[in-house]
Amino acid sequence: MRRIVVAALLSVMCLVAGDVSGKWSGSFKPNGEDNAHPVYMVFKQDGDKLTGSGGPDESKQHPMQNGKVQDGRLTFEVPASGGTFTFDLKSTGEEITGNLQFKGENETRTATVSLKRVGS
Repeated sequence: MRRIVVAALLSVMCLVAGDVSGKWSGSFKPNGEDNAHPVYMVFKQDGDKLTGSGGPDESKQHPMQNGKVQDGRLTFEVPASGGTFTFDLKSTGEEITGNLQFKGENETRTATVSLKRVGS
């Protein structure tokens, strides 16, 4: 009986702290704006290291930098379009949500992000 309980707990822990590798699609909504914008991310997780790319769709991708995963929290940067997008996200299985900050030459903006896994 004890083995079953331990196996069940380990299974739940693996689901919560699961690998985020794969393709993710969703949107980001800048704070203070009504319209959301598309975002498409490709993640490759290797332990606590996160690599991949991001952009508005699958065909327009920019490589990410400084990617880390710790306790379901994803942090990384995507340099693009005259600035850098800095992401601070939380994975909850098949959904990733959180915040991003864009820093450009003359502006700083923030937004909320929502992503869902593409495919199975």
